[in-house]
Amino acid sequence: MTATMPRRLRDLPPEDGIALVCVPHAGAGASSFARWPRLFAAPIGLVRAQLPGREDCATEQPLQRVADAVALLLPEIAALPRVALYGHSMGAVIAFELARALSADGQPPAHLFVSGRRAPQCPARHGGVHRLPDSEFAEALGGAIIGPPRFLRYALGLTRADLTLSEEYTGTPEPRLACPITAFHGRDDPIVALDEVQAWAEVTTRAFALHLFEGEHLFHQPRRAELAALMTGALG
Repeated sequence: MTATMPRRLRDLPPEDGIALVCVPHAGAGASSFARWPRLFAAPIGLVRAQLPGREDCATEQPLQRVADAVALLLPEIAALPRVALYGHSMGAVIAFELARALSADGQPPAHLFVSGRRAPQCPARHGGVHRLPDSEFAEALGGAIIGPPRFLRYALGLTRADLTLSEEYTGTPEPRLACPITAFHGRDDPIVALDEVQAWAEVTTRAFALHLFEGEHLFHQPRRAELAALMTGALG
C-alpha cells in the first residue's frame, strides 16, 4: 500500500477569500510565520507552507532542488480557488517558480510578494557557502545557529541542504509572469543589493512595486506588521 503523503500546507485557507501562501527562508519552517496569521483579516487568510526536513517533517530528507520543492507544493496550492504567494530569501525563489507553474497551468496567482532575494535572472555575487567544510560552514553562518551537538547536526544539515537549493538555482526573466510583483528589501542587507531587487520588475508584465525597510537580511520578521499591511493593500 502506498503511504499517504503528508500535507504541505498548514492552516485552512478561506473558502471564499484569497489564500496567501508563505514559503520560509533557508533553515526555517512553517513556524517562522506563526505570528503572521493574526495580521490578516478576511478575505485574506495566511497559509504556511512546510518543506521536508524541518519541525514536524524533520524525519524527511531535505530537498536540494527548487524544482523538487515546486513539484511537492504545487498540487495542494493549485487546488486552492484563489492564491497569492510570498517567500523570503530561499522562499522567494520557490514562490516565484510556483507562480510560473501556476501560470503555465492557466491559473496565475493574484500577486507575488518577495523579500530578501535578488531577481532570478541576476547572477550570484557570493560564493557557494553550501560547499564549505563543516567548520567553515558553521563559521560562515555567523553564529546564527546555536544549541547542543545533536541539534547543531540537524540544523546545520538542514541549512546546508536549503542553501544548496538556493545557491544552485539559476533563473531567467522569461517567460514573464502575468501577475503583479511586490518586492521588500532591507536597506542594510549584506546579501542582496538594491539593484538586484529592482530587477524583479523585469520578470512580470504587470505592475511592480518596491518597498524599502530599515534592517538587514531578516528584516521581514520585526517589520511583519508593515509587510502585512502592504500585502493587504495590494490584494484589496
